[in-house]
Amino acid sequence: MLQHPALVAELERVGYFPRIVADALEIALAGEKPQAFYVHPDVAFGVGTIGQHLTVVLLTPSRLISAHADDHAADELTPAAVAASTEAVPLRKIETVTLTHITGEPSEHLPGDTPEVVRLAVKWGSSQLLELEPAGCGDPECLADHGYSGSVTGEDMGLQVAADVNGQDLAAKLIEFARQLYAATARVA
Repeated sequence: MLQHPALVAELERVGYFPRIVADALEIALAGEKPQAFYVHPDVAFGVGTIGQHLTVVLLTPSRLISAHADDHAADELTPAAVAASTEAVPLRKIETVTLTHITGEPSEHLPGDTPEVVRLAVKWGSSQLLELEPAGCGDPECLADHGYSGSVTGEDMGLQVAADVNGQDLAAKLIEFARQLYAATARVA
């Protein structure tokens, strides 16, 4: 049983299968105590579908642990409708932590204001994001196949909060988690 009352309360508040997520986190913690956490609920809209997602990140003295739970259509390999997975990364393996602050009126930003959008990206080298788009030339009449152009980005975890959609408090919590993660990775560097 997960022994962190504030985290358990937050999982129950979000309400997306809190017992499954708590069990997965308890196993991943392997006896360590979380020093900081962030719970990120999300809804994804697809063609004819609405799916729920939940990402939880925990910071322990030695690791960054992430848990992800989402709706998963049942099939012959996965008889359940919800999947929960965890990943634990030693802090010494984290290559970069990036916190992006986006605001529409930067000249009006005051110290301590919560940005309109906050994005946390963490890289530890296990995933690469490949984005491709059709290449073209400047001729609008050209029908030739110019292949593809794109970019490869190393990002193993990305969380984004829009304060006007998700709430100022969730954006502030993500900033505070990032602050804790920055401090932890600085200690192991």
